[in-house]
Amino acid sequence: MPGFRAAQATVAPDACYDGRLPDSVWFRTLPRESREALNVSSELPRSAEVVVVGAGMIGLCSALSLARRGVRDIAVVERGEVCAESTGASAGGIWLAHEHLNRGIDAAHALRGRELFAQFDEEFNFDYVRSGLLKPEAAVSVEDARRAVARTRAAGLEAEWISGSAVREIEPRLDYSGGAFFFPGDGSIHPAKLAVALVGHLRERGTRICLATAVSSIGKGRVETNRGSISTPAVVVTAGAWTPLLTRLLGWEPPIRPIRGTLLAWPAQPAKTLRAVTFGRRFYYWQTACGPLAGGGSEDDIGFKAGVDEAAAAAIESEFQTLFPSLASLPAAYGWSGFRPFCADLNPVVGAVPGHEGVYVAAGHFRRGIQLGPLTGELLAEEIVAGKPALGAAAFRPERFGRTPRTRQ
Repeated sequence: MPGFRAAQATVAPDACYDGRLPDSVWFRTLPRESREALNVSSELPRSAEVVVVGAGMIGLCSALSLARRGVRDIAVVERGEVCAESTGASAGGIWLAHEHLNRGIDAAHALRGRELFAQFDEEFNFDYVRSGLLKPEAAVSVEDARRAVARTRAAGLEAEWISGSAVREIEPRLDYSGGAFFFPGDGSIHPAKLAVALVGHLRERGTRICLATAVSSIGKGRVETNRGSISTPAVVVTAGAWTPLLTRLLGWEPPIRPIRGTLLAWPAQPAKTLRAVTFGRRFYYWQTACGPLAGGGSEDDIGFKAGVDEAAAAAIESEFQTLFPSLASLPAAYGWSGFRPFCADLNPVVGAVPGHEGVYVAAGHFRRGIQLGPLTGELLAEEIVAGKPALGAAAFRPERFGRTPRTRQ
C-alpha cells in the first residue's frame, strides 16, 4: 500500500521540526519568524504574583485571563518550549456542539466556550475555520437522532440530522449515503498561530515566559526550578499529562494519565478539497486553512512512550482511503503524536488543590484542551482573583477526588 511509513516520522521525546518544536502540521505551516518568536525566553524572576507551570494552551489562556483581571506580575515557566507537547500535537478542533451532543461538555460550558472563541477571533488571527463537523451515524435511528438534535438545539447550539444528498452536498468526496449528524458551527483552529498571538499579547502586558525551566518542587510561597527559585503566593499547575508528577510532591495526585494520539498529514491541496471536519468509525479528518489535509486521533494507553505507531498510522491511512476514495492515491506525508491528559471521570480538573493554599491545577482535558482552553482560563482566574470557586464548575473541582486520590482508577 503506498503512503506513510512510520519509520520516517517517529518522534523521539525531544525531537522537533526545527530543533525545538514538534514535527506537527502546525509547526510545519508556522512562519519561521513566528517559530522564532515562540522560542524567546524571559529571565527567571525572583518573585511573581502568580506562577503558571506549563506553556500549553491551558497555561497561556490562564495567564491571559489573570492578566485581564488585573494581575500584573505573572511568570509562565515551561520545561521545554511553548505548546511543544499536547497543544502542538493536537487536532486544533473546536467541536463544542459535537461534544455537547455526545455529553462531553455541558450546555453552559459549550456556549461560554463558543462565546470566548468568538471574542478571540475578533482580537487574534489564528485561522479559525467554522467548516462544520460531519459525523456519519448509520446505526442510529432517525427518531433517536432527531431527539438528540432537538436537545442540542434547545441548549442554544447548532445541530442537524441529514442524509443522502445533504451529506454529499456538504462533503462531496465522502463515500457514504446514510444519515449523519452535522454541526454547522464547529470547526478548527491553527493552535500554534493562536499560541503566537497569546504569547505576544502576554509579553506586551509584562508577563514573563521562561522556557527551558523545569520545576523540581512546588508549594505555598515558592516554586523551585533548575534556573532558581521564585517566591509567589499562587501557583497554577497546567502541565497536562505530567501534572500528577508535580502534584504528587504535595501528596496529591489526580487520576490523570497520558493517552498517546497519532495524527497524519497529507500534502497541501486546493481549498475545500475537504469541506468539513469528518468523523469515520475510528478517526477524524479535516483540511487545514493553509492547505494540508490531516486526520487521525488514535488512543494508545501506553504511558509516556513517544513516537508514531506504524499500526495506528496504517489504520488512519486505510480509513482515510475508504472514506475519500477519490483521494486514495494521495500518500500521507508525515505523522506525529502527542500525549493527551486523560482524567478518570472524563472531566478536567480545575481549581485549588485540596489542603494546599495558593496551589491550583488545570489539567485532564483529554481531547478538549484547545476548545476548553479559554473557558478554563476564565474559571481559574475567577477563583484566584475572587478567592472562591467559580460558579457552575462543580464537575471540574479537584476535591471530587479527595485529598490523596490514586493516579489510576
